[in-house]
Amino acid sequence: MDSTKERMNYSKIFIALSLLLWIWGCSIGRIYVGSELKNDPKEKIKTGSTTKSEILETFGPPDRIQKQYDGDIFVYAYLRKNSSKFTIEEPYITNLTLFQYSRIQQKKDALVILFDKEGVVKNYGYQKGTPELTTF
Repeated sequence: MDSTKERMNYSKIFIALSLLLWIWGCSIGRIYVGSELKNDPKEKIKTGSTTKSEILETFGPPDRIQKQYDGDIFVYAYLRKNSSKFTIEEPYITNLTLFQYSRIQQKKDALVILFDKEGVVKNYGYQKGTPELTTF
């Protein structure tokens, strides 16, 4: 009699595990927005001497241009976002989510260049954050 009860318990466990295999999901995503800056601005930009045409030749067209009275501003931005998600749910009868885990990392590189009225670099700012992303 005990062996029959044991088989019934094992059968229930097997069925439960089989059902779980049908209702879990995992997704990994990567989003890249903008163009990666191929050149190091610290090496290519000289305040007071680098011109707009040299900037355009080195870095390409900016993502945004702001027109101002005393000169233009070029904005370059490169965004990277990595995400992963694991979900266990019952999607058919109750649409109930039993467990969900999400991990999102987002970093960006940004370059802002200020020009004077003659189109020469007055100042610039650079932040590089994308190397800090961990892979998963």
